[in-house]
Amino acid sequence: MLAPRPADREKGQDMDGMHSLAALRDFEIIRFCLDEDEVARIVVDPQGLLLWRSRAAAILLNGDCPLVDRAGKLGGVDRRTQQFLNERLEEAFAGEEICQFIETDQGRRFLLRMRLVDEDGERAVVITLKDFEAPVHIPRLERLFGLSAMEARILQLIIEGASAERIADNKAISILTVRTHIKHIHSKMDVRSKEEILAMIVKIFA
Repeated sequence: MLAPRPADREKGQDMDGMHSLAALRDFEIIRFCLDEDEVARIVVDPQGLLLWRSRAAAILLNGDCPLVDRAGKLGGVDRRTQQFLNERLEEAFAGEEICQFIETDQGRRFLLRMRLVDEDGERAVVITLKDFEAPVHIPRLERLFGLSAMEARILQLIIEGASAERIADNKAISILTVRTHIKHIHSKMDVRSKEEILAMIVKIFA
């Protein structure tokens, strides 16, 4: 039984936080649902129904977030985001681990990670959602991958969605120099594309 039990509802308990974990006690999801006050985690079934969410997720879904709670079902704030969410959930339930960025119309960026949990034929996806401010985390990435100061600054612009041409204009350097720095970043991070850079960052911080 994955959904919160009616008895729990009658006792004034809801899906937010530890109260609802009793409804999931026999399911592997529990091991992901730690640090509920600090980490925004959401558990959904194949129909997108909210089975559980941490307190941090409940706060986030009611704030400036690209995902929202639509009467007990996870949704996007607009049609574009809803389509993005539907596609990612379909991929996650097919067994693919999702590591991407998602952002609001105001440019606020979030790390989005989805992992499938399957136990005895009962499937759910655990979603981790985390607000991400690139400048705050760049020093850690610089140390972790041994990036030069310029490579770190270019990595920040890549994370923020800048093209190679925009980076060249921003740093007043040639496009060839930018591409050389990007090649070095790829080598040090052991990735081959911008998409792989973003996926790795999601895995590190989410």
